[in-house]
Amino acid sequence: MTGRIPRKERNRTTYTVYIKKAEQFFSAMESSLVKKQFDSTALEGIHCIISTIDALLIYRGSIVSASAKHEDAVKLLTEIWDLEDVNEAAKHAFRVLKLKTDVEYTDYQVTEKQAQELHKHTQRFFVWAKTKLPK
Repeated sequence: MTGRIPRKERNRTTYTVYIKKAEQFFSAMESSLVKKQFDSTALEGIHCIISTIDALLIYRGSIVSASAKHEDAVKLLTEIWDLEDVNEAAKHAFRVLKLKTDVEYTDYQVTEKQAQELHKHTQRFFVWAKTKLPK
C-alpha cells in the first residue's frame, strides 16, 4: 500500500512566481540547445518541468509536493488536476525528470539526441501547462 504524497501549503497567488521561473528555465534551455551545451539544456529543461509542476499545483490546490522524489510531484499533479489530458502531459514530465539524478549528480553527459528529446518533451509539457493557467 502506498501512502499519501507529502505536501506543503502555498498561497495560491504565488503560482505566478513559479511560472515565471519556468519561463526563464525554458528560455535558457532553448539557448543552451542552440549553443550545443547539452548538459545545460537538460538541467534547464528539468528545472522548467519542476517549476511548471509547482505552478500548476499551487494554482489548483495551493500546495506543492514535499516529497524528495520529483516524480511524486507529477503523481500529485495527476491527482488534483482531473483532466482528460493530464496523464498524457504527465508522461512528458516523467520522461524529462527520469534523467535528473544522472545529469545533476554523476559524470553522465547528455548527448545531442537526448538533449533534443528532452527539449521536445519539456516543450510539450510546458505548452500544455500554460493553457491551464490564466494569461
